[in-house]
Amino acid sequence: MDWLTKLELTELHAHVGASVSPTMLWEMAHNQGIKLPTKNYWQFEKLITLQHKESLNDYLKKFELTELIQSSPEAMFTAMETAVSGAFRKNNITTLELRYNPIFRNRRGERDLDHTIVFSLQGIERACLKYPVRAGVILCMDRRISVKMNEIIVDKAIKYKNRGVVGIDLAGAYDGPITAKMIKPLVKKARAAGLGITIHTGETPDVKEMWDCVTELNPDRVGHGIAATADPKLLRLLSQNKIVLEVCPTSNINTKVVSGYPQFKQIFAKLIEFGIKFTINTDGYAMQQVNLREEFRRLLINQVLTKEQLIQANNTARKASFIL
Repeated sequence: MDWLTKLELTELHAHVGASVSPTMLWEMAHNQGIKLPTKNYWQFEKLITLQHKESLNDYLKKFELTELIQSSPEAMFTAMETAVSGAFRKNNITTLELRYNPIFRNRRGERDLDHTIVFSLQGIERACLKYPVRAGVILCMDRRISVKMNEIIVDKAIKYKNRGVVGIDLAGAYDGPITAKMIKPLVKKARAAGLGITIHTGETPDVKEMWDCVTELNPDRVGHGIAATADPKLLRLLSQNKIVLEVCPTSNINTKVVSGYPQFKQIFAKLIEFGIKFTINTDGYAMQQVNLREEFRRLLINQVLTKEQLIQANNTARKASFIL
């Protein structure tokens, strides 16, 4: 697959907490003197990578440890520089958006958010000095924290818009107390400031939650969004509003949201039938134990998408990026 090796890739959906290798996180933890759940490196590696067929909740819980390790300005500098540099060297990724929640990296208020954000942006700048990569940050709101705390995140995103923050997201467990309607004013504020809007939704079969997110927030992009394939009306709305989906195949298979590649073939067929644009992503290569090039290769060899469709998905990602 010489064409795939040469293809300049774009990734739009990658969590910083899932995009740093276990070896680097191990070193970062020891450098900070963080007490880890185990002193055995191999056990640590299993704790922060998605093992065979774990649940979505198991996956989300792993972030508690990786976010703790990344909870210092210096750690975020290292994490971002490493993630961007590695993406280019290993996958020829030349456009990369990395997302994270700064509040989950301030050790319950001990760390200053501005320091965390600025150091993360400087880490990206350092990597982009070394490699020909366009990279930006998406700051994540979360369904599990208050509207006030989410507003702080949006305000920080606006503050650092001209430094490398390119968008906002709503992430977190889908049964969290925060609804799309509750953060609608925050999304409106971010959009007015020129930030891109992407929303985690449609990862689980809860079509109603996705309806709420799409109708209340009208995002530019949706993280995952595969639940829409069960609802033709929702598919038509996505197509009408030109909302781009950030599909993460291996992640969805690993967390048992999708049974396997045969089901994904049906999912993509529906998206194509309704004219919905989609992109291919890892969700976070280190935790998922798959890189973006391998995502493309698996979709090809399992006859889910053709070479031409994969190239089109990559072109869509580049055009849909929030990075100017």
